Amino acid sequence: MRVRTPLLIVVLCGIIAVSTLSGCVTTLPGTPTNTSSVTTAASGSAVTNGSSATTALKAPTTYRVTVGSTTVYAEAADTPAKREMGLMNRTYLNEDAGMLFIFPTQQQQTFWMKNMRIPLDIVFITADNHVLEIYASVPPCTSDPCALYTSSAPIQYALEVNSGFCSRNGIASGDPVVIAAGS
Repeated sequence: MRVRTPLLIVVLCGIIAVSTLSGCVTTLPGTPTNTSSVTTAASGSAVTNGSSATTALKAPTTYRVTVGSTTVYAEAADTPAKREMGLMNRTYLNEDAGMLFIFPTQQQQTFWMKNMRIPLDIVFITADNHVLEIYASVPPCTSDPCALYTSSAPIQYALEVNSGFCSRNGIASGDPVVIAAGS
């Protein structure tokens, strides 16, 4: 007897895309379960005519990050290459825009401003979705060695926004953070 359940799950996940069905949504540790997940993937395998097939959905490329009552539309930096590039060489960032660094494991993280053209606020976010701390108005690095900005405890995410953004919007340590797939 052939089991068709995995194929059915793959098809349903593909149709529904972002769902609360068990097995359709995979979240990184510490992401809230009552919002869209940070990493969304549908996977499964089925044997059909002697071959196996695996289907995966891409993770979102932008996120809606709400800190306190302020929302930012952030590009995803969710691979080593994207995290290394960050916002390097950008000369402008919209006021409600940023970059969300998504780390595969929660640990202390260190940032620097090499090849940056604009000053930024760096918001370190814990796995339980709260602001750990903010490095405000971090200037671009103009000479080596560059200053390092390290989280004081393990984090799962970091959000880079325009310099002064946190102050202008009353964002502070301890504020709740909601991360959802953006549009």
